[in-house]
Amino acid sequence: MKNKEYCFWFAASVLAAILFSLSGLTLAFDSPYTVQDDARQHVFWLQRLNDPILFNNDLIADYFSSVVPNGYKFLYWLANIIGVEPFLFNKILPIFLGIATSIFTFLVTLEIFPVPFAGFVSSLLLNQNLWMLDDLVSGTPRAFFYVLFLGFIYFLLRRNLLFCSVFIALQGLFYPQVLLISSIILCLNLISQKQKRYFYIIGLIIAIAVVAIYKLQTADSHEVISLELAKQLPEFRLGGRNEFFLDNFWSFWLVGQRSGYLPREWQYVLLCSFGLLLPVIVKYSRIFPLTKEIKPKINIIKQVLIASLILFCLSHLLLFKLHLPSRYPQHTWSIVIDLVDGITIAIVIDKISQYKNNLLPLIMVMAIALGALLYPTYAVQSYPYRLGYVTGESPKLYQFLQQQPKDILIASLSSEADFIPSLAKRSVLVAEEYSIPYHWSYYQQMRQRAKDLIQAQYSSSQQEINRFIVKYKIDLWLVDKDAFDIQYLKNNFWLNQFQPETNNAINHLQENNKLLIQNKSDRCTIFQTEKLNLLDAKCISKN
Repeated sequence: MKNKEYCFWFAASVLAAILFSLSGLTLAFDSPYTVQDDARQHVFWLQRLNDPILFNNDLIADYFSSVVPNGYKFLYWLANIIGVEPFLFNKILPIFLGIATSIFTFLVTLEIFPVPFAGFVSSLLLNQNLWMLDDLVSGTPRAFFYVLFLGFIYFLLRRNLLFCSVFIALQGLFYPQVLLISSIILCLNLISQKQKRYFYIIGLIIAIAVVAIYKLQTADSHEVISLELAKQLPEFRLGGRNEFFLDNFWSFWLVGQRSGYLPREWQYVLLCSFGLLLPVIVKYSRIFPLTKEIKPKINIIKQVLIASLILFCLSHLLLFKLHLPSRYPQHTWSIVIDLVDGITIAIVIDKISQYKNNLLPLIMVMAIALGALLYPTYAVQSYPYRLGYVTGESPKLYQFLQQQPKDILIASLSSEADFIPSLAKRSVLVAEEYSIPYHWSYYQQMRQRAKDLIQAQYSSSQQEINRFIVKYKIDLWLVDKDAFDIQYLKNNFWLNQFQPETNNAINHLQENNKLLIQNKSDRCTIFQTEKLNLLDAKCISKN
């Protein structure tokens, strides 16, 4: 392997990762009120690092802080210590994760197939996948999957016990699901390998210890929802907040976002998977001489697929104790496909160079390199919605709420409630964004809050509304101005999960009943925008 060639393609891989990252950053910093969708769940409570008074006795903040692995908390704490506040760190973190992922993709490819150009193509394709979806850019625990898994694979292939053990520990500290895949890979190697079995045994011991520590920390926190109960809830059915049980057999098992085996962008992955031809090309090694460079270490590809399939099946059998089945094969499929694509493309271009003069393959290689420099901006900017960046539309409301006491609680059925904890740093009683139903001890409280709020907002009874305000200690009530339009309720998929309260509310509107909140809007509004009224709960409570 020529050193100059290695350095060139390694640098090109890192540069491509930087360009994709910068393209994504333009979306992240589009507005001061732009945040990543999933970061609204996993990052908002970290604002307590700078102000411990925020979100005190807040059910939502306490829940999301309790389910986040300790390594993730520590990293954000460390960033905050050096002056990078949580939401800013959340936006720049994907840059570093993307670069590190590219480096390990390049290195893993060369362990399997020592051709630097193949490493570049693999890292380029993986970057394209990562920056057209919302996993990496979320800056949440699952954003660490790729770098931690590829780092583990690289040091496993190198038989470097120290760094392999470090990555096993980091997996447990940041994203325990990936540690389960790594553990099965270690078991497969332990069974198949006759030499240096101590390597895999030590790795498994560390993995078991890390998982045990994580389970001990979370054992008493939350009860995972049972399969029987999940099947009864509309949240898990077609059109629900966390749609899982799909009627179509093939959709459920193959392409379901939470239940399926194939990657979310499965059409793109399969259509562009040149690597599917690799087994055929290898059989004709006389025609494709570069296949001789493929090392036996390529067996790691088969082990990754087997491990992810095992966990996919186990997670379906143990719903939802291993969380979502799709989390295991969907990420690994992206990695595997891009690795074998890079190898296949390099082999084919080498074959072309034998039939043509050296100019044609050189032109092809330079075209790919040039495309790597120009394509990132186009790819990311063409599909911004896939990255999940969302922008709050009521900056004046957020500014007003920031001037209110830090311990206030806001009741609202508006979609603006999704933004208030992140952008206004104030607590909300319930909101769709935080209504995650996988832990019943948490979600049954959220569900009851939503049902009580719907019943109170569309009630004509002063006594009933007063009971609601006292029960939950409500300070402010945020209402959409079109909240008393029947279509507002009929078209709201989230609210229609809560029955019979939503249907009762629709019936009240159809009967033209005098709703108390509606009648008190003018007198009790303390702040308003074109679409929203913010009401004082004390004013609402007065007869």
